[in-house]
Amino acid sequence: MELLRITAIGMFVGVFGTGMGGLLIALFRSYLQKERSFSAVLGFSAGIMLSISIYSLLPEAFATASSIWGLLGLVLGAVLIGIADLLIPHEHLCSTDGENARFVRASIMVGFGIAIHNLPEGMAIGASFTSSQGFGFTIALLMALQNLPEGMAMACPLSKTNFCGRRIVFSTMLAGLPMGIGALFGVLIGQASPIALAISLGFAAGAMLFITFDELIPDAQRMQKGHSGTIGAVVGVILGIILGQFH
Repeated sequence: MELLRITAIGMFVGVFGTGMGGLLIALFRSYLQKERSFSAVLGFSAGIMLSISIYSLLPEAFATASSIWGLLGLVLGAVLIGIADLLIPHEHLCSTDGENARFVRASIMVGFGIAIHNLPEGMAIGASFTSSQGFGFTIALLMALQNLPEGMAMACPLSKTNFCGRRIVFSTMLAGLPMGIGALFGVLIGQASPIALAISLGFAAGAMLFITFDELIPDAQRMQKGHSGTIGAVVGVILGIILGQFH
């Protein structure tokens, strides 16, 4: 029952986070599509993920077993998510032509990338619950917050098509489903031994650090006007640190 409960929590966090991002775009298309606004949101997500990785997951991994195992997981997570990122197809996902199809194709590619990234993020939730209930709920809350910009990134191209608001929200919700699978793996691995738990927590941290520095921060900086992306990142780190104290 505990395994199913944590898996359900991971799936809910993923679906709710990306779905809320899609809902925000559907409701406030004109404002949230502005580069300044979206840059701040992406920066905020990057800050949240940095704080989760450095101030929550890694210290917990080091405290669970020898720090060498947490560092091993960190390297494995960064390397494997980097390889997976290279394998994500970037074209031919939609064979139709035209302006509408171009935006649908872009959304599919973003959604596929989000689904892949949600696996290690789900592992972070599952492994955190294995460590302690309070820690698990804290990480789940932070993951839900950082999933908002991911849902928005997928919904932005769809908002330029003839998709209605309901279809946009439903599409973004689907990208969050793999987080439940990741949570399941995180629990199964984390329950094996303290060493396995430390590796699992480190793996999730490494994967999230790669995503943050490879995608979120560059995109936020590229789109920012003034210091919008930087301000969003700083706010995200501060909020993540504050929330991380309540476990």
